Amino acid sequence: MEKSFLFLTVFFVSLSITVAAFATTVPTLNIQGTHSSYVWRPEYTSPVVSINIETDERGLSSDWWLLCLTPTGWKHYTANGWTDGVIVTYTGGLFSFAMPILTTGLDFTQHGVFIFYWGIDKTMDAKITSSSLVYDSLSVSVIPTNKKTIINLFDSFQVVGFDTTPGYIEGFVVDGVVRPIAFSEIESVMEVSDRVGWIGNSVAISAFSSSVWIPNTANNDKAMWALSLFGGKTAWFNLDQAEFVGKTIVRTADDLIQYGNYAKQSISFANKQAYISFACNLTGGFVAHVNPSDIEKIKWNQDGTNWDQLGAWGTLQADSSGNYFVSITNSSVVGSGLFSAILKNGTTVWINKDSWVLSGARIVGERIVIN
Repeated sequence: MEKSFLFLTVFFVSLSITVAAFATTVPTLNIQGTHSSYVWRPEYTSPVVSINIETDERGLSSDWWLLCLTPTGWKHYTANGWTDGVIVTYTGGLFSFAMPILTTGLDFTQHGVFIFYWGIDKTMDAKITSSSLVYDSLSVSVIPTNKKTIINLFDSFQVVGFDTTPGYIEGFVVDGVVRPIAFSEIESVMEVSDRVGWIGNSVAISAFSSSVWIPNTANNDKAMWALSLFGGKTAWFNLDQAEFVGKTIVRTADDLIQYGNYAKQSISFANKQAYISFACNLTGGFVAHVNPSDIEKIKWNQDGTNWDQLGAWGTLQADSSGNYFVSITNSSVVGSGLFSAILKNGTTVWINKDSWVLSGARIVGERIVIN
């Protein structure tokens, strides 16, 4: 009987030692849903950081430490986010759980390394005791934005160049997210003008290549670059990714690119003459798209006379900045009428009067009436 009691005593003591030896608490960090360190770019939103604990020591009194060593020093986690210093986050009994954490108080636009530490110290005294500490750590390396899109601006055309060596295109936003665009996704490259609306003749389109030349774009205009993707989606350019060379660029408040001296297309009447300024190197403002190279003349079609006669007309010219204009000096520019473009193939394309700023005249019905 004594031997049996001794055996049971030894068995339960050994069992308790074995259970104690296998009692574990494992704190784990995850960044963007994976247990790995991350390289981050400052134009992205903050990374998603989460923590969890797996433990079979439920109720064990412990210090919970959630710290981050930032490029400017240590921060600790609170219920409202991150604040300076090395202070214990929580003291109390252990239990298993998982949750995302706030990134409030961490500036991920700052270049450098952010090292997260998530640990459980089984000596509950609000101090770090290395002998009773278990922890996990991961880093987020914020690197400067590598601007890989170059836009060269000239007086009569634009060139956008892409660095194709990574195997994808950077610097564009799809569905609100900045992400790489695979070559296989791209149908065409677009320069989309804001001068007359982002439709019709305000869009210049070219096939995608490592260096895209898009002629007849509005160099004195406000616009945005975009990629037309297969499947109907549009990837808009993130201006922060660009390096501009050539003409002076002004970044506008509404996140568009402004080229040169932005001006509206206008028609001025004085002394029985007319001056038409297209304000850029596009011939916008017609009821249909008109290529400048297709235009034979711009004609004033006076009401009350035969509109098939020669009338008053002028040829398309370009100023020193490549902006198109027409000067009609014939003294027949009087009364009421409307302008049209006579194309080299004989087609007539009428001006859309709603697209123009007029001086020395007013609109009456479908006609321009000279004051």
